[in-house]
Order: sequence, then C-alpha cells, then structure tokens
Amino acid sequence: MSSSSFQLSLDLAKDHFKVGDLDRAEFHLRSSLELEESDEAYFYLGLVQNALGQWSDALASYYKAVSLNHEYGNPCNEIGVLLLRMGNDKEAVYWLKKSVRCERNDAPHISYFNLATLYKLWNRPERSLQYLHKALTLKKDFSEANDLWRELKSDEEAPSN
Repeated sequence: MSSSSFQLSLDLAKDHFKVGDLDRAEFHLRSSLELEESDEAYFYLGLVQNALGQWSDALASYYKAVSLNHEYGNPCNEIGVLLLRMGNDKEAVYWLKKSVRCERNDAPHISYFNLATLYKLWNRPERSLQYLHKALTLKKDFSEANDLWRELKSDEEAPSN
C-alpha cells in the first residue's frame, strides 16, 4: 500500500473525528495504522478512545505517539490531562511541562492553560497566573484563560477574613 492510501485514511479519520463520528474515525485510524505507524494516527486514536471513556487505551495510544516522536507536544498534553483526571497530579505536571517544551505542539496555549488549572487546584495562584500569562501571550482571545485570569485576580483582591 502506498503512502497516499495511508494519508487518505488518516485524513478521513480526522474528518470523522471532527464531526463526532467516532466509530468511523476509529475504523479509519486503525486502517491507517495497518498501513503505517504514525505519531499523528496514534494521537487521534487516543482522542477517539478518550472521547469514548477508554482512558487506559487512550493513554497507551498517546504513549505510543510520543514513543514515535518525542517532540510531539499534543499527546504529551493529553497524557497530562488524563493523568490529572485520574488523580495522578505530579506525573501530570511532568507531561504538561514536557508538552510546552516540545518542538511540535499545535496548541501550546492549551498546555499552559492546563498547567495554570493544575496550579489553581494546588492553591498556587501566583504560579497559575504565570502560566495563564504565557497562554494569553500566545492566544489573546483565549476565553477560558481570560476567565480564569479574572477569577484569580479577583480572589487576590478580595479581603481575607
């Protein structure tokens, strides 16, 4: 099979994922992976599995994506988010920080926002604000980051009893 068959299958999978057709997305991702191992295909397979609530499978797919490309930040971010969701905060920090250091990251502002959220949970508003600043420097119209920024700033200004 050719590389064009692989790319076609991967593109179809991404299209199906974007419209929420997870079954077809998974089918095309697995078809593409039969043709060629790809960090991007494993990343999207992880997204599908995560959306289906298959967290262990999603983690395995994300780890596989990172093993194929150590500089791919998107799966690192998703690993961090899943680990955080599973209660493994300290390991989540490692992966989120790795995500922002990767050469390839389609949305580093999201990784910074996730770090800010984690530090907010740890009651470290000053650190959270630092990561929010980085996120907002990259994407000024990032509404969730702006909302969290305002929330943290209002907490800072509120009188303590």
